[in-house]
Amino acid sequence: MNILILRLSSMGDIILTQPICAILQKHFSGCQIDYVCKEEFKELPEMFAPPVHHLVYEKTLKFHLWLSKRKYDLILDLHNKFSTFLLMLFLRAPRKVHYSKKRGLRRDIVKGNKKLKIDSTVELYASALKKMGINELWSYPRLQVTELPNSAPAKYNNALSGEIKIAVFPGANHFTKRYPAANWIQLINSNPHYDFTLFGSQADEELCKFITQKCSTNCRNKCSTLTLRELLTELISYNLIISGDTGPMHLAAALNKPQIAIFGGTHPRLGFRPLNNKAIILCAELPCQPCSLHGKEKCPLNHFNCMNAISPALLSSAIKKALEG
Repeated sequence: MNILILRLSSMGDIILTQPICAILQKHFSGCQIDYVCKEEFKELPEMFAPPVHHLVYEKTLKFHLWLSKRKYDLILDLHNKFSTFLLMLFLRAPRKVHYSKKRGLRRDIVKGNKKLKIDSTVELYASALKKMGINELWSYPRLQVTELPNSAPAKYNNALSGEIKIAVFPGANHFTKRYPAANWIQLINSNPHYDFTLFGSQADEELCKFITQKCSTNCRNKCSTLTLRELLTELISYNLIISGDTGPMHLAAALNKPQIAIFGGTHPRLGFRPLNNKAIILCAELPCQPCSLHGKEKCPLNHFNCMNAISPALLSSAIKKALEG
């Protein structure tokens, strides 16, 4: 059984497809799964539990023709956008299945219907399986990485080093998903007994540099210095991971690490909550939340209370709670 899965991006969305791959591997024992994604995410499918073979997506006719010559018994489009719709036109298989994005439901949630919610995007991905008569229960996403010899996490109140390592991802693609830099600085400087390390992509370099320069010696900057696999291996050694509603939030959840997820202009009801029993979610629960599905470049009401309401003191309390387990 040869299966092709299409999910080109982004980090969090790809991670949330892992349970679907696991169900397919169980249902079709011995199947071969190829996973098409963009270059920057190619390491993720290889770290699924169990791992999946990746194919790097190229927006070229050559790639489309090359992929069309490969034989598959089943193709699942878990992206469901024009790029994958176009790709599907080139591909042949006895069965092709799309997942239901629930665009209308998400629009209604953003418009302010507080009674509506999507429990998880994984459930939406599972709609593709249900179209095939596969109704198995899905588990939380899981990634597996090889630990380095020195990567065992320091325990809370570690008697040897006293070091509590906290990973912080301050960046996000959109402004309304970013916790204010001034708040990060206040948080870090008011907690000198914790060892903070900043991580992020190239787009976050200036932000991480600015925060680090304003903080004391308990803050290090490792933004855009690691490959994705190296990042996951490094995160194993941290006691806690803090992020916004971003890809790293789903990384932390898939590693089953204690985590704090900060929601601003978005909301867990949109289906992107961290699937992790060790997660603490901070959300102001304002009437204007969510103002968008993926974030905006400025607060539509010009007050940004969704983030400003989550004070550094409140975040400090959440850190203590998360570390105490």
